[in-house]
Amino acid sequence: MQRKTNNFSNILLQENPIDILRRSFMGGRIAQTYLFAGKQSVGRMAVAKAFAALLQCKNPIKDENGKLDSCGICDDCKRIFNDSHPDVRYITPSGNEIKIEQIRDLQNMAILKPSMGAWQIFIIDPAEKLNLSSSNALLKTLEEAPAHSLFILLASDTGAVLPTILSRSEIVRFNTPSHQQVRQILQEKYSMSPEAAAACYALSEGNFGQSLTMASDYEYEPEVTSIKRSHTNYLLQMQMFSQNIEDDFSSVNTLEDALKKAWQLQSITYQPLLEARKALCRSLFMNTGFPKAFPLLFSQEIINTIDSAGASIKKSLDPLLSENKKSYPSAVLKDIETQIATATTKWGSDQLEKLFLCLMNWYTDALLAASNADESLLLNLDRKEDIITVAKVEGFALLKSRIEMLEKSINLLKRYIQPLLILENVITQIGGAEA
Repeated sequence: MQRKTNNFSNILLQENPIDILRRSFMGGRIAQTYLFAGKQSVGRMAVAKAFAALLQCKNPIKDENGKLDSCGICDDCKRIFNDSHPDVRYITPSGNEIKIEQIRDLQNMAILKPSMGAWQIFIIDPAEKLNLSSSNALLKTLEEAPAHSLFILLASDTGAVLPTILSRSEIVRFNTPSHQQVRQILQEKYSMSPEAAAACYALSEGNFGQSLTMASDYEYEPEVTSIKRSHTNYLLQMQMFSQNIEDDFSSVNTLEDALKKAWQLQSITYQPLLEARKALCRSLFMNTGFPKAFPLLFSQEIINTIDSAGASIKKSLDPLLSENKKSYPSAVLKDIETQIATATTKWGSDQLEKLFLCLMNWYTDALLAASNADESLLLNLDRKEDIITVAKVEGFALLKSRIEMLEKSINLLKRYIQPLLILENVITQIGGAEA
């Protein structure tokens, strides 16, 4: 069994950025600030931790290909793997953004000498969440930080990062693996059949990291369900997810941990819900016409279930909030309650956005098929026949309009327009006339 470490050798499909960092280390030309630019789930955090491990490692080694790497067995490497190294710290959003108070704390820590390793390393993820005040504070920190401090910023949108921070950073760009590259990796690394690899990757909606997480115990069970059955199962799995989270939250002992878990909600992978969403979107994509009342009833049930799940998750933390009323100033407690409410609300809006993105991926595949593109470009390759069928029926112009409509709907969601109206409009638009 392969030992779990933060080695570069364990990271897939990112040879170019890794080689840049290795050369930087071997040549003694280590920048004080790096910005890792690339889409989510392509391995930016894994590379950041592997680079931190190499920088702190007491006994760097050469891998089987003769390339420099961390040893993976010294105390520094083990602590970085377990996120417990005192000189490697992670700065993530407090609520919706990274606040100036967090950067001020970083400033105070950056001037201290490392207590265990050779560097004080700060990993900021995502850098786009720095607001104007915290960005300016970080810029000042970068300008004044001692030589033993090193900063790694992760960003999927460099345009959202302060230009003056970009100018002080060595930008390392990460590759976006092709669909076919990921499917091939799943086959080779997890001994999956081509069909299972295609289905697992499609289930992740093109999320490389998520597909790797699911692949180790993925069971390929192709199934086609009706719109009614897939709708019912989606609602059921939403409720099951909520129950699992409530049970998890019931074991939380501190408000800080509760808040952290609340903000991690949208990143939790619950495979039955992913499968239910995929099946529902396929049913909508393959529809032959909905009854007139269907869009409203369908949308109301989904919105009600999402709202109910979010409310139940939030309510599960009420006992903890009550227990801590005397331990925290009322203003602090109110802020924590507000953040938890915001996080659960965001989780709900994320569910709709993910539903629309899943639908959009089906229509994007159909548009590719209508354009006679290579089939390896299809995300939902395991349902190639369905995609070809819809492409022939709907045609290029209609498919393009469907994608534009879904993009517009996602933008409306982000502007907090009423989700019920948006969802009802989407279902009405794709539903057509009853056959």
